[in-house]
Amino acid sequence: MTNLETRLGYTFKNQALLQRALTHKSYANELKNATEHNEKLEFLGDAVLDLVVGEFLFEKFPEDTEGGLSKKRASIVNEEVLSELALDMELNKLMHLGKGETMTGGAQKPRLIASSFEAIVGAMYLDGGFEAAKKFIRSEFTKLTEKVCGTEDFERDYKTRLQELVQKSLKETPRYEVLAEEGPPHDRQFLVCVKIKDDVWAQGRGRSKKNAEQSAAKQALEMKYKETN
Repeated sequence: MTNLETRLGYTFKNQALLQRALTHKSYANELKNATEHNEKLEFLGDAVLDLVVGEFLFEKFPEDTEGGLSKKRASIVNEEVLSELALDMELNKLMHLGKGETMTGGAQKPRLIASSFEAIVGAMYLDGGFEAAKKFIRSEFTKLTEKVCGTEDFERDYKTRLQELVQKSLKETPRYEVLAEEGPPHDRQFLVCVKIKDDVWAQGRGRSKKNAEQSAAKQALEMKYKETN
């Protein structure tokens, strides 16, 4: 069993599937003998993640509407969260990337790292079946779900609403960047922008990064999706 398999709590019967899950297309394209990469596993893993987390939320929040459940799922199944889980597993150190992608910092790109997590889920599903994948996903997301879904006011969570709309309409995930920190330590103000790909959609200010991000998301919703409350 490899260190990764120990962390996953699962041993692959087909080690080739595990290696494929860690192989980016940039690496596969550079080999003289073509090898399979992880894009289709990523596609499959994304579907399995949505199903398992959706089922878990359905059980945990029986009084929620479809909209409420969708918002909760969007808050925990997204690029930011998946990349954090992947980094915790050190998938960034195990990914096979092409030279060009390596030179441009591919191992630190949230999208690539998150994709590797989804590919691992897809590979686990093919290797061990739905129950194996379900066990792993639930072990990773149960505490996260309790933390996020137990504290957030989803009607006022502009970041979640924006993410849900952007993922649905553009298949992208909003990114937030701190543009400036102003004022003395006891009265700090943060200026944050929200980006889709490389386009800045809006800016927001707040006394914490979280509040500034919410403000930026609110502005983006009002400007791009005409939401006013």
